Amino acid sequence: MKMKKLAAILLASVMTIGLLAGCGGSSDSEGSSSAEGTVESSGKQVAAIFGGAINDGNWNETQYNGLKNIESKGATINYLENIADADSAEAARTYASEGYDLVYLTTNSYQDYCKDIASQFPDTTFIQVNGTEITDNFISIRIADEEQGFMQGVIAALLTKTGKVGFIGGMEINPIKLGSLGFQQGVDYANKNFGLNVEAKRVNTGDFTDVNKAKETAIAMIDSGVDVVAPMANDASVGVMEAAEEKGIMAVGCGEGQDTSAPNATQIIVVKDVSIAYDVTYDDFEKGSLAPTEVETYGANKGVVFLTDWIGDVDDTVKGQVADTMEKMKNGEITISTAE
Repeated sequence: MKMKKLAAILLASVMTIGLLAGCGGSSDSEGSSSAEGTVESSGKQVAAIFGGAINDGNWNETQYNGLKNIESKGATINYLENIADADSAEAARTYASEGYDLVYLTTNSYQDYCKDIASQFPDTTFIQVNGTEITDNFISIRIADEEQGFMQGVIAALLTKTGKVGFIGGMEINPIKLGSLGFQQGVDYANKNFGLNVEAKRVNTGDFTDVNKAKETAIAMIDSGVDVVAPMANDASVGVMEAAEEKGIMAVGCGEGQDTSAPNATQIIVVKDVSIAYDVTYDDFEKGSLAPTEVETYGANKGVVFLTDWIGDVDDTVKGQVADTMEKMKNGEITISTAE
């Protein structure tokens, strides 16, 4: 009965969103495994409901890695991927009714659908990523998307030769809006602090999976004079990186491994590793200390936002300016607004 119910949810989701498995993600409703090797079982059952594919190289994949980390600590895990917003409540209800201890809701667009489910299942704790509400068993945490965008903006501004840089986002949901705002503020910061005069162009494609649309958007930007692009579009970010590679310009990535799509264009990647938030919240849950009174932010201060090593051939002055800015942001010396 369990698997039939989960399969029905997933089938409805796939029909709604047009078979997102084409992005490379699995649509297997099972999606589960238990701890292997010598890890002692914790007896906990933990699930996650993903809005996209777990192999997107970015937002969903880092959260899936967090779920796998939880498995390595002895929990039994399960997940559903490519779940449309409207189907998230039934998925959450299914896991809760089957006795799952902890359920991660991986996108803020699930909150309105799932917050009432939590009140019906007090024995299941829900963790809403990028949520805004907290009750006894509905815990919201916030990922500092604006910090990732900010560093992409600073780096792009320091690298450009034409004085024009571009941000390409996906769906116009709050995390992407914050990333875009951060990007603009990063460019403004570089202009003010490093004596530059760089123009930032920002566009959202409205889609996280349409690689061609993201690529075409990036090419249009490049044709207008932009010589550094920065994506924040989950699976579709690949299209932006490919455009940079093909057009011979620079790119500042948003997910580890994106340089494989643009080995010559990629200069550095600003990573947002949400798996770290999973580690912290699950450890607190196991200890019985997960009871925040306000939404906690996970950013550079907790190691969620960080820089890879430089991939491109960049001069030491720029490297030093980027490192200094990153350190100041990490220490709270830079204020990034989250309001329009």
